[in-house]
Amino acid sequence: MNEHEISRLSDVLQLQAIKAAYCETVDACVKDGAAATARFGELFTEDARADYGMGALNGRNAVVRFLVDAIVANNDALWHSIQTPRIDVTGDTAVGRWTLIVRMKRKGAATSEELIGRYLDEFRRTPQGWRISSVRFLQEG
Repeated sequence: MNEHEISRLSDVLQLQAIKAAYCETVDACVKDGAAATARFGELFTEDARADYGMGALNGRNAVVRFLVDAIVANNDALWHSIQTPRIDVTGDTAVGRWTLIVRMKRKGAATSEELIGRYLDEFRRTPQGWRISSVRFLQEG
């Protein structure tokens, strides 16, 4: 393996770790919204964009506020499971695609429900490392 291939594999593993941290942070919102807010601030670029199927969000603060407020207001529990990562790195940018299953227990619900979909993410390398610059969720089924 040459140096370029090793560097690319390192980038892919770092990007997978960032997406895993994102999912863990989303799930942790229901227990500690303040800690999740701080952690999200470390995962997104300042100019991050997101679309979770309810309209575009622009800027890290808007994305984080939406995530924490919506999750805390509507859920007692969340559990994200992402699979089949397809990550394409081009220099200091990358695109990641993932399949997703979420188990959620809505506030006041007696049982959990399941949500399936796909994430389409963009990442940018910053002086602090890779960060999420765009998240798009596409619900399936």
